[in-house]
Amino acid sequence: MNLTVGCKVEWTESVYTPYVEGKASEFVGERTITGRITAEGYAKKTNYHFFTIHVYGAEGVNAHEIEAESKIVRRGVVLYPKCTLLATPANYEELVKEKALRKNGSS
Repeated sequence: MNLTVGCKVEWTESVYTPYVEGKASEFVGERTITGRITAEGYAKKTNYHFFTIHVYGAEGVNAHEIEAESKIVRRGVVLYPKCTLLATPANYEELVKEKALRKNGSS
C-alpha cells in the first residue's frame, strides 16, 4: 500500500497504559482513527517513515485523547498493518511515482 499526502485513511492502533520508568506498559485495547495525510517524511537516523494526519474522528479505547480536527503524527509501522485506504487524491499515481523515485535516490 502506498500512502501519500492527500490520502484519506482509517487504521486501528494498539493503546497502552502511560509509560512509567522502570515499569512495562500494559495493553488496554485498540482505537480506530480516520483522517487525511497532510505530510509525510522519513527519518534516516531512526529509519522511520512518519505521517502527519488531520484527524476526522476516533472510536474505541481512549478515543477522547484524539481530538477531531487536530493533527497527529504516526509512524508507518503503526499505520501499515491495520490501515484501510478510503480515498486517494486526484494526482495519486503521480505522487506514488514521485515517492518511488525518492526512495531509489533519483530526482
